[in-house]
Amino acid sequence: MKKNFRKVGAVLTASAVALTSIFTLGPAKTAEGADDFVVEKDPYVISEEDAQPYDTADLTLTPGLTYVKDGKEIEVTGAIDTQSFCADPTCMEVDGKIYVYGTTDQRSYVKETNADGTPKVTTNNKEDGPIIANKYQTKKLSIFSSSDLVNWTDEGFIDMEKVCSDSGKPASSAWAWNSWAPTALKYDCDGDGKDEYYIFFTNGGDVGYVKGETPTGPWKDELGKLLIDKKQIPTGDSITWNFDPAVLVDNKGDVYIYWGGGTGDTAELKKHPKTSRSCKLKISADKVELDENTITVLDSYYHFEDNEINQFGDKYVYTYCANWNVPNNNQYIKDGSVSIVGYVSDDPLNVTCDPENWQEGDPKFIGKILKNPGSELFNEYYNNHHHMFQFKDKYYMLYHTTALDQFLYKDFYAENNVKSYSYRNLHIDEIQVDVESDEPTIDVKPSYAGPEQVGTFNPYQTINATTQSHLGGISTAQLEDGRVVVDKIDTGDWTRIDGVDFGSNGAAKLEASVASATTQGSIEVYLDEALTGTKIATLQLKDTGADNYETLSADLDNITGVHDVYFVFRGTDYRVASWTFTEKGAAPDVSPAPGTPAPGTPAPGVTPAPGTPAPTATPAPTVTPSEDKVSVAKPAIKNVKNVKGKKAKVTLKKKIKGANGYEIRYSLKKTMKSAKKVTIKKANTLTATISKLKKAKTYYVQARAYKTVNGKKYYSSWSGKKKVKIKK
Repeated sequence: MKKNFRKVGAVLTASAVALTSIFTLGPAKTAEGADDFVVEKDPYVISEEDAQPYDTADLTLTPGLTYVKDGKEIEVTGAIDTQSFCADPTCMEVDGKIYVYGTTDQRSYVKETNADGTPKVTTNNKEDGPIIANKYQTKKLSIFSSSDLVNWTDEGFIDMEKVCSDSGKPASSAWAWNSWAPTALKYDCDGDGKDEYYIFFTNGGDVGYVKGETPTGPWKDELGKLLIDKKQIPTGDSITWNFDPAVLVDNKGDVYIYWGGGTGDTAELKKHPKTSRSCKLKISADKVELDENTITVLDSYYHFEDNEINQFGDKYVYTYCANWNVPNNNQYIKDGSVSIVGYVSDDPLNVTCDPENWQEGDPKFIGKILKNPGSELFNEYYNNHHHMFQFKDKYYMLYHTTALDQFLYKDFYAENNVKSYSYRNLHIDEIQVDVESDEPTIDVKPSYAGPEQVGTFNPYQTINATTQSHLGGISTAQLEDGRVVVDKIDTGDWTRIDGVDFGSNGAAKLEASVASATTQGSIEVYLDEALTGTKIATLQLKDTGADNYETLSADLDNITGVHDVYFVFRGTDYRVASWTFTEKGAAPDVSPAPGTPAPGTPAPGVTPAPGTPAPTATPAPTVTPSEDKVSVAKPAIKNVKNVKGKKAKVTLKKKIKGANGYEIRYSLKKTMKSAKKVTIKKANTLTATISKLKKAKTYYVQARAYKTVNGKKYYSSWSGKKKVKIKK
């Protein structure tokens, strides 16, 4: 489903949405009980004199993120996070959902100044003084998730002040005094068929990692120290910046890490800085180690920062941000400085070469992949950080810009001739990848709209209220118990979920989990357009107490088909945790909101203190599993070999715990179009033979596991592809 450019609802008046100057910002309006928040994210602030009465008959909407180009106001729906600032994105896919991780751009404030008025001490506390340009002071990494790449859920933070080692010491005090530029890895470290989750990142000078039980935690500082300390590794002295890691588990099951950056002082060292590295990783049940014997010096052409690695097919694609010193007439990086560039290689360690002296067998230099998106879209050249990934047979790129910063504070910047203070937010676009040809290419055209929606959105589940494709005015906050809720609500604020498929039976009821310190307000729900679309429900606030979440509900008039859904807020001093639509004739969903921990589970980013007894969870009611609740781990293919008789033997890497069997699909097309299937009906059987193949043809092969519950099969996502050429 394509996201259309459009304004929301009525005409937006300037006075109704005036933003308080960020340089004189006082404490934002907060409901009682806000001390329970781990962090508040509040880029939108409406001054008290411009606030609308909750019951106004002439409601105007807080504007969502837009950009004015050539006098035209364009809605920026390709931005993932417009309720907060985030940068340096990475991601991983888990059970059909993409989890994005990024540097949390917490704003910096001046606490003390020097005699000449320049900042001496800066903090992240807005009560300490005026805001200044980004100082990159953060000990938190942000998490977002999506199943369709259009509607994104704010999953909260990994908070290094709460992630501890076995000794109970927080990572922030041991080594993680900053958390920048994460990279994500899922890997079954103990061979039990269940993945563990690793987030590697830089502390500003070196590289470490934390380990999680799920993609959203809880997290543990497993090593209790740095993984890559520049002073303790071979060739470390010649690395300018020992940071910006990227990790990859390839289709052979081997794990690699890439890191480093920076330039030298001479023209030759700017062209060939040789400050980045590759290396194999050794991962066991209780630690990650460098295989130091494999550390390889990379001669990445005009390297600056932002190491990234992908495997597309059997090719290793190493990409990075070029530095500021690329000559305008350079024939290999034609768009000049601060572009994303890269190589295609057959060797996961030797991924670079000098393109000016290329020889047969060397990696192939792609050249420019992404021109600096500031110059393309938002008129501010800035550092360029990205991540590419494949999702459901298409390819995508995550990157950051300063679009939200420029939008929120544009009036002040215009008055003071400043483009922005460089607080960043995340974007996504589809890309075209061809790395198998003699002249490999990766084409990216950054856009305001972002990609098309992958499928439709299922409303018949408990939906975290932070889920949105676009929004105006709200913020989000993470509670001590791990929940992430909609916060900082003012009259006229709104969120939108795109492509919601209510089906042919239709929705009969809507429920919302709300904590409110007031009765003066409501939540209005519209289809397709805010205010001017079809209003399907009004949820009237009740005084539940600021920390007590209760259910507000409304009956619906059998809403069917696919629609965009708007939630429009009136009033303030309340927070919203979740939405639940009930299908006509169906029982309500009893599962917790996404990101809500089980009873007794610590909040994301929290490791229980040593010696803390395991809490006893409240027994859940017996519920027949639904497709949303039955999960099956994804298998991996060990190898696919051509055997005599125009056949292929497929071998899986290991048994999947809880699975009843496996499906193998194969196709002549990389997209897996017109794929045929072979079923393995026993979980202990890890091989299958595919017959009646065509000689001299190359086949692509994938596997998935299945589990049978009450006579119905539930499937994992498909494994990565392997290919085999039929020669005999």
